[in-house]
Amino acid sequence: MIAKFKRVLFALFFVVLTGCDSADFVDAQGKDIYWEDFRGRWLVINYWAEWCKPCLEEIPELNSLYLAHKDKDAYVLGINFDPLEPAELNKQIDALNVQFPVLQSDRDGKLMYLHPEVLPTTYIFNHKGELRHKLVGPQTRVSIEALLRKGEG
Repeated sequence: MIAKFKRVLFALFFVVLTGCDSADFVDAQGKDIYWEDFRGRWLVINYWAEWCKPCLEEIPELNSLYLAHKDKDAYVLGINFDPLEPAELNKQIDALNVQFPVLQSDRDGKLMYLHPEVLPTTYIFNHKGELRHKLVGPQTRVSIEALLRKGEG
């Protein structure tokens, strides 16, 4: 049953990755984000919230991971757990010194299947777009890099 679920999840993610030419998402600064930008790279998607203390402790680690890998083999995207207006989202990003892109919206519900029940939650997709890890609780740059080095792709 779990194997079938993973195949279906991968199929859905693959459809999203190969979708149309319009932007898939918009980040908090209004920049268009396309799934195609991540093809061939690891994608780390982190759900966070301002009221989540472990999330706040994790942000510097994710900043470091993002800055070290963004132009190479991995990319970090953040998603605020709470539905916020762009102005409030940007206010939180600035106050918390979030340096990785944070999605402003998921207008087509492309990531609804990822919506976590516990924060922080981090999802890691390999270079083929396959979900390889769901990590619940705060992570470090070192812990995530260890998973990326394993090359489970």
